Amino acid sequence: MVTIQQLATLAGTTTRTLRHYDAIGLLVPSRDANGYRRYSKQDMERLQLILFYRSLDFPLETIHTLFETDTDRAHILKTQVNALREKAAYFAALAETAEATLASLEGGVQMEDESLFKGLSFDELKAHETKHEAEVTSRWGDSDAYATSQKRAHGRTKEDWEALSQQQVDLVKPLVDLFTAGVPVEDPRVQVVVEANHAFIHDHFYDCSLDMFSGLGQMYVADSRFTAFYDKYAPGLAVYYNDAIQHYCITKS
Repeated sequence: MVTIQQLATLAGTTTRTLRHYDAIGLLVPSRDANGYRRYSKQDMERLQLILFYRSLDFPLETIHTLFETDTDRAHILKTQVNALREKAAYFAALAETAEATLASLEGGVQMEDESLFKGLSFDELKAHETKHEAEVTSRWGDSDAYATSQKRAHGRTKEDWEALSQQQVDLVKPLVDLFTAGVPVEDPRVQVVVEANHAFIHDHFYDCSLDMFSGLGQMYVADSRFTAFYDKYAPGLAVYYNDAIQHYCITKS
């Protein structure tokens, strides 16, 4: 028997995820005399399957069904394989947010005093768009989401772009305040901010599914440029934001 922390470490997941699986009845461990969760070998094997299915983008409800019924798993997996073949293009749909954030990375925002939460000017945005145009096109140019984002972008005026830039920065400010106050990512106040950011991307750039949004969060910590963008507001903010996004995506799935 292992503790929740030991299992999270072994499985490469988080205690928050394990608690959520317990709460929804997907992975319910036994409890010791003190009420602490204890996971058996059978629980570990079940978690291995859960994480396998999650890696294939199975919704939690479908995983429940797979465990609780005699559903033809082979048929379901074959169907999912076909969906996974489209996943590269699916994740490529991060294009517009990537472009917008890259435009913010070295665009002259002075991270002090009144400039801390000031959006970029149109000229700064266009300069960065030009600077990163080749990279963005090569990575995402063939995706449907990139085409959608470009179509929306062409209809925007200078004032529209500057307003969107300021909205993006304004959405960061409450996140910084919550982070510096030590509020856990599971707190409803944090999740409201995350949901607002998700809606901002979805409404102004491209249809952003939970998988796409989860991928964005992971990119914020995997790509040093994105990490730098968030961490110049507060060191460690990128990791905090990613953790908050992953919790949001898990609870919404």
